[in-house]
Amino acid sequence: MKRWRLWSAVLVLVILIALCAATIRNAWKKQAQSKREAAYQSALNSYCAALKPGMTRKEVEGYFRAKAVGFQQMCCIDERSAFADLVKIGTEGAPWYCSEQNIYVAFQFAGVAQRTFEVADSDTLKSVTIFRWLEGCL
Repeated sequence: MKRWRLWSAVLVLVILIALCAATIRNAWKKQAQSKREAAYQSALNSYCAALKPGMTRKEVEGYFRAKAVGFQQMCCIDERSAFADLVKIGTEGAPWYCSEQNIYVAFQFAGVAQRTFEVADSDTLKSVTIFRWLEGCL
């Protein structure tokens, strides 16, 4: 009987330690996520301060080149936009079915051309947002 009580006490202690460890780990993860989100918001704010809606694609991409900021273009962030320019600002953990999740600042343009699949220097900046993109998915 004493042996059973000892094992019960040990089991309860192990469970309590595991619960405490899980709670602490979860708190650290939330704090780290909050810091990353603050950094993403800071990057977005700095771009929003420098690049205003109505600027042309040529002006926006000229700014990137002058500041040596790498960017890529992507079609169809929303169905009403021309190609968007994406500037990578971070990486997050990806779900098991994707190889990566990258965080970008997306510069969405209103196309002046008839076709939205053409990139024109005269496209105008419509909005600047944070864009999360799961890449390398099954």
